[in-house]
Amino acid sequence: MKIIIYILLIIVPNFLFAQNYLDYYQGINNGKTSALNNNVEESMNSYFSTFEKFEFVFARDCYNAIELAVFNNDSLKADYFIKRGIKQGLKLNQILKIKNISKFQNSSFLNKISNEKDSLENFYTSSINWKLRNEIIKMFQDDQAIREKYYKAILFKRMRIGRKWEELNKEQVERLIEITKNYGFPGEKLIGIDTEKMHPKALNAKISAGMPILILIHHYSKPNKSYDSLLFEQIKTGNLYNEHFATICDFEAKFGKNKYETYGSFAFKHFPKIIDENEINSKRKEISLLSISEYKNLNSVKSITRFWNHLF
Repeated sequence: MKIIIYILLIIVPNFLFAQNYLDYYQGINNGKTSALNNNVEESMNSYFSTFEKFEFVFARDCYNAIELAVFNNDSLKADYFIKRGIKQGLKLNQILKIKNISKFQNSSFLNKISNEKDSLENFYTSSINWKLRNEIIKMFQDDQAIREKYYKAILFKRMRIGRKWEELNKEQVERLIEITKNYGFPGEKLIGIDTEKMHPKALNAKISAGMPILILIHHYSKPNKSYDSLLFEQIKTGNLYNEHFATICDFEAKFGKNKYETYGSFAFKHFPKIIDENEINSKRKEISLLSISEYKNLNSVKSITRFWNHLF
């Protein structure tokens, strides 16, 4: 009996307090929409309160939060967000390029962060599964190498290279699914953000873990078996970015020819020919993704970088 109680004491708290990243996305959404309405203070506080609740946060969101703190001339929040950003993979030299951050150039908090930079970066590097990260890099390199061969080849050779590319892609996607089942989806939480050192196409400024997403996009550029139900659950854990899930689904919907059952379009990267905006927005709400009109309006916001327009 004592053993059962002991097990329950361990399991129940973990179950009760498991972090649902749909709540995380909603907090970030509130920050974005407040920025859209020029309520920078409220926006900044939404980012802060959300970050305080979650152990892992996305580097892009850290970057946007830093922009807001700088815009609002809030050194206390800037200090917090910069430290959080470096712990999530942002580089200090990257942060120091943010517009108007030079106003804090000689501040004591920024000098202190500079001195603590190595320990903050170590927090990030120690949080990554480097074995899986290196495997994903190799996958992406192989994908891009055969892609380059395909588009450089003359027409009659393209068919043969194309078949090899499909075979490679199928193997890679099966491996991604195997990784997901064993470790969780290999997104930013698990493998960190892509950098130019990993591949020239992985631009540092895009602050993303897009390599496995691009492999899946290639896979779903034609009809293929869907793994939506498995991937949907990964959104809740923070392993799969909700915008990345929507992107995958959009490719499935556009090029799948209705051969496999999928979640359908989120109208995030591809708009269907006939669109029921209410239906799409209802689906978006399921994964805490902003509505079509909210994203459209967000493109006019000037206080934060519009990362949602880019995979890489």
